[in-house]
Amino acid sequence: MIRVLIVSLISTVLIGGMLYYTLKRSDVVQGQQRDAQASQAAQQEAAAVSRAFASMSAAALVVDVARVQESLAGVWRTNGLADAMVIDNGNRVFAASNAGYVGQQIQDANWTAVRAQNREVLIRDEPTPGQERITVIEPIQDKGSTIAWARLTFVRSLQQDAGRSPQERLEQVGRIMVPVFVFLAAAIGIAMRLATSRLQRRIQTVVTEAMTDTPSSQDGEISFEDHRARPDGGSRKAA
Repeated sequence: MIRVLIVSLISTVLIGGMLYYTLKRSDVVQGQQRDAQASQAAQQEAAAVSRAFASMSAAALVVDVARVQESLAGVWRTNGLADAMVIDNGNRVFAASNAGYVGQQIQDANWTAVRAQNREVLIRDEPTPGQERITVIEPIQDKGSTIAWARLTFVRSLQQDAGRSPQERLEQVGRIMVPVFVFLAAAIGIAMRLATSRLQRRIQTVVTEAMTDTPSSQDGEISFEDHRARPDGGSRKAA
């Protein structure tokens, strides 16, 4: 009985370990998929907001440049927006949500390459662990010509893995493996009893055959002829 329990326990632990690893991998994959979907949605939202801002800025720049700065300074806000600025064709910031940037020259080494594309450019990075930054650079156009550039930066917290915790996975594996252990113990016990019974029957059969299968011998009759010995010790030959 103890041997059955030991074998069942070892088997259950091995199966439970593989099940735990499978659940963990599943949680990781699902978490990555959720993060990818959330990031994609955030990028699409950031691009849509940037396009709307570029359109609004194009109309404002034609009428009154000061209106762009006023909107950035206090009125215009959107969820997740960390920084916004409008850059002229001379690479100078003339409107920004942070007034300290106004009048500064863009020193970013990649700015020239971005401008050369003359289209919407989206840059994603993670400045700190657990934080996603999306920067959208949008051309502000009037009558087909680019008159300025809008650069909007959005920051959001990355979703932490909402999957099962290690304790929850262990509890789930435990709930699954309890009936498995009972089934294995019963199955192994039955199998061992059958194997033992067959072995005992086999041994008994061999012993019985060995006891009943005695060799039979036929007693041969040995006749001795009455040979008369000659005085000289020789045998008598027939004439």
